[in-house]
Amino acid sequence: MEFLEVSKKLEETDLKEAEEQLGISFTNEFKEHYLKYNGGYPVKSFFLWPDDGAKTRINHFFSIKYDGFSRFETAYENLFITEQILPQGFLPFAVDDGGDYFCISILPQFFNQVFFFDMHHYDPGWIEEYVTLISESFKGFIDNLVDE
Repeated sequence: MEFLEVSKKLEETDLKEAEEQLGISFTNEFKEHYLKYNGGYPVKSFFLWPDDGAKTRINHFFSIKYDGFSRFETAYENLFITEQILPQGFLPFAVDDGGDYFCISILPQFFNQVFFFDMHHYDPGWIEEYVTLISESFKGFIDNLVDE
């Protein structure tokens, strides 16, 4: 996998600072990816949905600590703390062209699984309407990125 226009390379201490700042813990797969690629555009920019073969184009991955197209910390604070759109335990790491979010779970029962948050169907009282499990792991999500 290759990413373009990534932000400044992260060190493990940078990830630790982000975790402490936000009061969260990243999964090991997520950390490994971000130590290699800090945000940017995946060259294989489409997520291939495993159930029906549909594709969703990823606009970009958020960067951590350093400015990029969007910062992870800003997205997390806006979506979880300020606007309270995301439920606790879901970390937004990428966005598609329509403003929908790809999130990794840090909840024990869904740990390291990736979910798609369809903001066009957002309903705070009915999470099933806008949240879909799309990968059993962060690595599985990355492995399902394909060319157009």
